Amino acid sequence: MSLDLRYRLIDLARGTDSIGLLKELRCWQFESPQSLARREAASMRSYFDQLRQTVPQFAAVERFEDLPVIDKHYINQHHASLMNAAYPGRRVRKKTGGSTGEPLVYFTGVEAQSYLWAGLFLAWEVAGYRLGEPVAFLAGSSLFGTGIKQKVYYGLLNVTLMSAFDMSRAQLDAYGEALDRGGIRLLYGYASAIHQLALHWRALGRKPKNRLRAVVCTAELLTLQMRADIEEVLGAPCFSQYGCNDAGVSAFECEHRKGFHLISTRCHAEVLEDGRLIATDLANTAMFMPRYDTGDRVRLSDRMCACGRGFPLIDEVLGRQNDVVLDPAGGSVHSEFFTHLFREDQRIQSFQVLFDERSLRVNLHSSADAAEQALMAERYSGCIQQSLRFPIFELVFNQPYARLANAKHRFVMRAPRA
Repeated sequence: MSLDLRYRLIDLARGTDSIGLLKELRCWQFESPQSLARREAASMRSYFDQLRQTVPQFAAVERFEDLPVIDKHYINQHHASLMNAAYPGRRVRKKTGGSTGEPLVYFTGVEAQSYLWAGLFLAWEVAGYRLGEPVAFLAGSSLFGTGIKQKVYYGLLNVTLMSAFDMSRAQLDAYGEALDRGGIRLLYGYASAIHQLALHWRALGRKPKNRLRAVVCTAELLTLQMRADIEEVLGAPCFSQYGCNDAGVSAFECEHRKGFHLISTRCHAEVLEDGRLIATDLANTAMFMPRYDTGDRVRLSDRMCACGRGFPLIDEVLGRQNDVVLDPAGGSVHSEFFTHLFREDQRIQSFQVLFDERSLRVNLHSSADAAEQALMAERYSGCIQQSLRFPIFELVFNQPYARLANAKHRFVMRAPRA
């Protein structure tokens, strides 16, 4: 089956036009910031007009910026009124997990779904992938579904699915064989899972037989050390992608890998004084979620990237607003405290901080020997306990990480209840 026919069948089944939109994005990305701002403003006017006509509580709002900032709790409380009864197309039910707060069920339309895939394809292409080549997904439930229809889609997309729910040594060996046997050209998935695969291969002294064009990590923080490890072992450039689909956020690293290019023709982004990213999916008129608090903290830039793309640039994704560790005495630090504490230490590949009302456990993954680990434990325990006082404090090395239900790795998280 030809490439064009496969993608036409996917778009036909979904009612989307991801390939048509991808062709437009290929051109739009190199327009000037002023031209892209005009496109965004036109989409905002159309979105705002439909919003006021459809949602009773916003009917009297005169300016877009006067709309309240909303969150998952607000959407859950006003679910029915935010639905667009006049929306003519097919609605797609989505769910975002409760790992960062309250779970949310929402709906998008075909244009937003087209943007979802077109933005993903663009990010892959910028990394060096050629549309239609074999791709492997190493991730959990937040990236791929498990139904029959989804399996048909992934088959047409030439995607091999590898679950991050099972990262045993035997399964990692099987994933390696699948990457070689399937002629995979792009590996896409959770940063922590791909990093774990790379470390497993390094320990075995093996390299991939099949040459990857690129690795694209998403859904989690990709540290400099993780990127270096992945590139060394897998022999391909490693890119990071940032997204928040419920808010229409889709942003990708270009060949310079100095920030994320935000696809502003879909998403109107605002950054509050505290760094919170407030975003509106202008392509989703099936269910209105304007000025949505993503829970993420970012730093936008006014600079132009050397690649010449005109999309707004996110310099850095700083973390989630609710990744705050609180001790019993009322002391608190943001998750960035730990990121900054460990990021310059080349002996630390990754880490996880687990906490509850009485205990704090810091788990460092490191190749350091026992003597170095003892010195590291003394140093970092002292630094941490100057800022946080827990009755139970533990710093360990190379213990298994706690995982969320969707197999994502969180660097800082409240300990799951037993």
